[in-house]
Amino acid sequence: MSAFASIQAALVAALSAAPALAAGRIYTDRARPLATGFDSAVSVRMESSSAAEVMMGALDWTTAYSVECYARATEGTDRASAVDALLTAAWLRLSAMDAQAIGAMAVTLHPQIDWQYDDADTLMGCAVIR
Repeated sequence: MSAFASIQAALVAALSAAPALAAGRIYTDRARPLATGFDSAVSVRMESSSAAEVMMGALDWTTAYSVECYARATEGTDRASAVDALLTAAWLRLSAMDAQAIGAMAVTLHPQIDWQYDDADTLMGCAVIR
């Protein structure tokens, strides 16, 4: 398993620790993580990696992952409010990770959350941590 996949697996493990977020519906790189009939899900995606040569051909990699928190809203409920508790729980777990324990030099949460909304069959909010 590559270092990239190992770190992604560690992110999933942190979100899956008891009690698992989104009732354990935590996926990797899934295009449609919120199946019909479920109220919440999380998707951990590898976004990009870039390398910088450190010394004598050795590379230091910086890899960006996104953690997408999905939640359905009921009619009359704000979609951002629907996903808020899941977002907060995911942020707390990710910010508590020990980089050395997962073989990384650092785990940095960028102070940015992207909000996305869907008005398909049911109202849905998504908050993306990068």
